[in-house]
Amino acid sequence: MISHHLGRGITEPQRRRWVSLLMDAADEVGLPSDPEFRAAFAGYIEWGTRLAVHFSQPGVSQPGEEPVPRWGWGVMPPYQP
Repeated sequence: MISHHLGRGITEPQRRRWVSLLMDAADEVGLPSDPEFRAAFAGYIEWGTRLAVHFSQPGVSQPGEEPVPRWGWGVMPPYQP
């Protein structure tokens, strides 16, 4: 996924707008509204969008293979089932 963002120069206002759109979409499609689910969902979205901003900046190269954190109910990464 990182490679899709390389060199795009995503700004912080663009990131915040994308987060807002994703949260609105979650409401529209009926994802659970309970606080625990939404906190986990929002945490994942924040994590991913901040990485996208970082890797979209000029001169940043793609890292090697890195594991993607696994998210669980009420547990921040690293989650071990």
